[in-house]
Amino acid sequence: MAIPLSFLGHRQDRMPGTVKRIRRTQAERREETISHILDAAVSALRSKGYAGFRFNHVVLAAEISKGAMTHHFPTKESLVVAALTRSYDESNARSMARIEAIPPDAEPSAVLEALMEDSGDFYLGPDFAISVAMLSSRNHEPGLASEVSEIARVHRIPIEDVWLEVLLRSGLSDEDARGLLFMTQSIYRGMVMRRYMRNDPDYIDFTIEQWRKLAFSTIEKYSKPR
Repeated sequence: MAIPLSFLGHRQDRMPGTVKRIRRTQAERREETISHILDAAVSALRSKGYAGFRFNHVVLAAEISKGAMTHHFPTKESLVVAALTRSYDESNARSMARIEAIPPDAEPSAVLEALMEDSGDFYLGPDFAISVAMLSSRNHEPGLASEVSEIARVHRIPIEDVWLEVLLRSGLSDEDARGLLFMTQSIYRGMVMRRYMRNDPDYIDFTIEQWRKLAFSTIEKYSKPR
């Protein structure tokens, strides 16, 4: 009588040496598709800005059908909001990485330098400029502008709170820490608006350098003796 292969410990449905393929679940495939779409949408927003953002550009870049796109993001507004949220998530991750790299015993000058670098990267980068452009659509797209305001508030205020904690940890008084944080953020935000009136890199560089001198003069009294 023939002995079934199963008794010998063999699988009849798999050849020796083959590897069983792990099938992704429907939820995993959905998340992968959405992530792929958002990667393309963030890239389009950053390269073309909100005014030049087109639904079809993302369809082509993501290499999916328009039907698949509208299944996940039925409107341009829903896609833009999701893409902006993704870009703010990435900006927050970069900010937190910079903060976490600051040693616990760092002097105020080192913390202030890192704060200015982070403020420049975010406020003079594409994500905040896109937000400002979208906020200017308040009269035509009030719903979109409201969502953009919420995205910015939810993402950036916690980052500012962490920066304040790090400035205080470095030994600054509450007044000096808050003053340096708020003024630094305001200077960089103001440079974004300056670009809308006149994109003058020399003006921006000069203004930031003047603020740097004033800011660092404020913390000289905290310098530790060598």
